[in-house]
Amino acid sequence: MDLIRNWRIHLFALCIVVVADFVGIQKFGLVVFLPLFYALVLGGIISYPSFHIMSDKMMERAGEFMPVAMLYLIVKIGLGIGPNLHMLMNSGMALIMQEFGHFFGTLIFGLPMALFLKMGREAIGACYSIDREANVAIIAEKYGIFSPEGRGVMGMYICGTLFGALWISVLAGIIARTGLFHPYALAMGGGIGSASMMAASVGSIVAVFPEEAQKITAYAGAANLMTSVLGIYFALFVSLPVTVKVYDFVTGRKRQEEVAEITDTNELNRQETLENQIVDENAASVTELIEDTKDKENKVKETLLDCLFILCITGVLGIVANSVGYKGNPIADFTGSALLVVIAFIGICIAHLPGLKKLPIVFWVSILAVICSVPEIPGTAWIVDQTNHINFLATTTPILAYGGLSLGKDIPAFKRLSWRIVPVALMVASGSFICATIMAEIMLHLEGIF
Repeated sequence: MDLIRNWRIHLFALCIVVVADFVGIQKFGLVVFLPLFYALVLGGIISYPSFHIMSDKMMERAGEFMPVAMLYLIVKIGLGIGPNLHMLMNSGMALIMQEFGHFFGTLIFGLPMALFLKMGREAIGACYSIDREANVAIIAEKYGIFSPEGRGVMGMYICGTLFGALWISVLAGIIARTGLFHPYALAMGGGIGSASMMAASVGSIVAVFPEEAQKITAYAGAANLMTSVLGIYFALFVSLPVTVKVYDFVTGRKRQEEVAEITDTNELNRQETLENQIVDENAASVTELIEDTKDKENKVKETLLDCLFILCITGVLGIVANSVGYKGNPIADFTGSALLVVIAFIGICIAHLPGLKKLPIVFWVSILAVICSVPEIPGTAWIVDQTNHINFLATTTPILAYGGLSLGKDIPAFKRLSWRIVPVALMVASGSFICATIMAEIMLHLEGIF
């Protein structure tokens, strides 16, 4: 099996998990550093191309392992939703309104920075959303991946892949330690639509409010599920049109006039040479990305047996992380970790049934996990009790270890990006988190949750 032949990747991941969780949570003033932070950094160092520790194929395989391993975390989050379902139902408007914060926050924070740096229409692609796979596909289909908007969305996608989780982890920790917002509102802000960014933000929030861990993960999981399922439609029909209108209003130019001017002066080729190189070298991968948007986990192209193998390895790493970082008992933790693996695998099987493939795997895994934790269903109390032996943060370290080991493949493309995309990417991610948190804080207060 190819997965077994890549044993070095799993060995690297194991070493990273042990080191990261041994260091543990460290707090310096308002900044909180988590094991998942170290895992991503250590993985990035090991996969750095200049060190020649990992081949390009190994980095690609590590990147393919991560979405499947992420389901282990998704189950853990989903199992926290069931016991708090009544609380979430009472927070319905807050869950809806935080969506507006996520998507308009990217516009409010990101677009002014992009315009200040004179990015041009690349600002539209970079600032209309958090720019994950589905958002890339929207821009590619509407404008073309070789357009200025396409270059903007791809630049944001690469930046988000490389350091999105790191930035959100630090930002969430700083804001949480200020005490300005309730942890439930912060949790909703962390449901950003990217599983790795959500894990990073929730980890920092839980580190500051450990007594609220289960409710924090419940709110974050519900918000992230809503963002993942409804986000593509919101981005297509609301945030993208609004971003275009605002851009045209502020700059006083229409797309047709700009394209004609660029064509006449031949400025496009001179000003965007670096971005075009990125597009040329990644055209094949972008095409594949577009085709697989509706079910991004399916792009891993693993068989069900391969998925089970990856989940089992992740389960073992989860036990190791729990033992090293949170003084867990490996024997007592085995049942809980095994349940997380089994539920995730059943969710994958459900997602492969005819007629159910239109929704992403993460949706079915989340729903199944929620069902398995509803108190009224017999046996669910035992499932929740057993899985509670696994600390939430212990489920994040293995995923970010695989993510870090895949970063090296994106570093060459990142080096060729225009420097302007970096501050814009930071502002976009910050805006999504902060604005969603503000909206959630207001609505949760109005609904009497706190």
